[in-house]
Amino acid sequence: MSLLAFPFIFMVTAKIVFILSLQLVKFHIITKAIVDFVRSKGAYPFVIPAMGSHGGATARGQLQVLKSLDITEDYLGCPVKSSMDVVTVGTAEDGKEVVMDANAAMADGIIVSCRVKPHNSYRYKYESGILKMMAVGLGKQVGAERCHEDGVPKLPENIERYAKVILKKKPVLFAVAIIENAFDETARIEAVPASMILERETPAP
Repeated sequence: MSLLAFPFIFMVTAKIVFILSLQLVKFHIITKAIVDFVRSKGAYPFVIPAMGSHGGATARGQLQVLKSLDITEDYLGCPVKSSMDVVTVGTAEDGKEVVMDANAAMADGIIVSCRVKPHNSYRYKYESGILKMMAVGLGKQVGAERCHEDGVPKLPENIERYAKVILKKKPVLFAVAIIENAFDETARIEAVPASMILERETPAP
């Protein structure tokens, strides 16, 4: 993992939240490595499931999803804070309020870890990856509904504009982008600083 993403944030008093997406092969190992690294820098990591409305749109259900992936407090050695509560962090260009997980909103720094892959329903410069995880996953049920309420044709634009608000208003440090091969195996892991997320996630022409 590149250390370029860690220029100033890891102080002893910092509380760093690590946002998780779903269904990655051996994701518990990747998660543990990031948690251990954050702790080694003197920060206090905790994990939040960024699942939108998955897990039955309940805090307990999302914990169960993490448990099925072998992601638990005992394994990670840090708190796992699962909640469906959200707070408003800003207003998007379309006038809609942008929300995010209430626990994440109080963190000193946010790390987003997720797969980056094509979306099943549309083609756009940003599909199923970092921006989606911030706008939909971190938005919990409320954020997921807000992104989807204009229908699939507007979904990618909503994801982009809502994620940009989160990047501007909250302390996103970097993303851990994970790319899988055709066998659903982890093929590449890249740390992407917040300032480069919009550029780096866009597919090459």
